Amino acid sequence: MLPYIGLFFAIVLILWIVFAPNRGILALYRSKSEIARLQADNRKLEEENKALQEEINRLQDDPAYLEEKARKEYGLLKENEVLYIFKKK
Repeated sequence: MLPYIGLFFAIVLILWIVFAPNRGILALYRSKSEIARLQADNRKLEEENKALQEEINRLQDDPAYLEEKARKEYGLLKENEVLYIFKKK
């Protein structure tokens, strides 16, 4: 009878270690998965920030790029410049 009681408590202890809320192996696995996801999101945002910073630097330092961007995105024209738009048939 005594070995069964020890076995029972060992099983309960193992189950507690595996399934304990906020401390068990499953919680650790969930935390590691969340950390991996957040690190991937962070890398993506860092790349996006780098690209945006490069765009800002280019707009500030390259007048030709700024002019090209203004013409394409906002349809701006130089003084005495006329824009012709031809429709396709």
